[in-house]
Amino acid sequence: MYEIAHHKLLDRVNSRRDAHWKVDSFDSFIIRRRATTTRETTTTTTTTTTTTRRPSDMATPTLRLRYFNIEGPAEKSRLALRLGKIPFEDVRVSFDDWRSSVKATTPYGQLPLLDVGGDGAETRTIAQSDAILRYCGRLATSRGVALYDDARADAVDEALALVEEMWSTWYVNLLVGMDPRKIGHCVEEDAETFKGSSAHDEVTKRMRERWMREEYPRYVGFIEQRVRGGKFMCGDAVSIADCALIPLLRRFTSGQLDHVPKDAVSSHPELQAYFDRFHALPEVKAWYAEREAAKAAA
Repeated sequence: MYEIAHHKLLDRVNSRRDAHWKVDSFDSFIIRRRATTTRETTTTTTTTTTTTRRPSDMATPTLRLRYFNIEGPAEKSRLALRLGKIPFEDVRVSFDDWRSSVKATTPYGQLPLLDVGGDGAETRTIAQSDAILRYCGRLATSRGVALYDDARADAVDEALALVEEMWSTWYVNLLVGMDPRKIGHCVEEDAETFKGSSAHDEVTKRMRERWMREEYPRYVGFIEQRVRGGKFMCGDAVSIADCALIPLLRRFTSGQLDHVPKDAVSSHPELQAYFDRFHALPEVKAWYAEREAAKAAA
């Protein structure tokens, strides 16, 4: 009787349509959270009803991506939006406007920023490049281009962390050539005489060559493991992890970084094949063709 009574109670609890908690066993007191929503939902509540609206049910928002007229940390989001076939206004902020008026209006004194409007909602601004990238990936996914889908979310986050680690170890070597004060190679009093001097160039050369010799091949090995066999960073389909990595590789091959060989990608055949595979995607190919035309017309 004891066992029958408890099974009846379990049936009553678990059959409630509005129950969010499912009791699996009284003896073990195991409680499992019932999955009631997907990763990306927006809930609209009135005084009498609650309805769930998925991003795919809503109109495409009006997007304005603001950054300088260079690739930089905004490029990964530009790529995600183009791959997702999502219209956006690509605002290129001049350095004069940045210093005189724009910087003071930003949340953290930084670009890029993504302004999101439309669907009758007040325009909101997303700051920080990784947050912007993930938003663009989720938006693309909700519209049928799976750049940041639930099935691969953990793998994508892992790959993004790898790219971020690679970038962060490189960044100090980039920074030494731009503003050596920020890494302690000169003090305010001798900053002007140190910057651009032969001593400055020697420090920059030594640091960048060491990173390219010791650190870069290690990260190339990690990347090649992931893309081997004609794949992208997270399997057969492109994701926002690829959008994050490609601008960094493009920077290394630009020929604009002192003491970084222009063949940094081409000297690694598997990495070059991956690089070419990404650039052959129709949306990416069209994007960079447009950028080249814009440069030629400027």
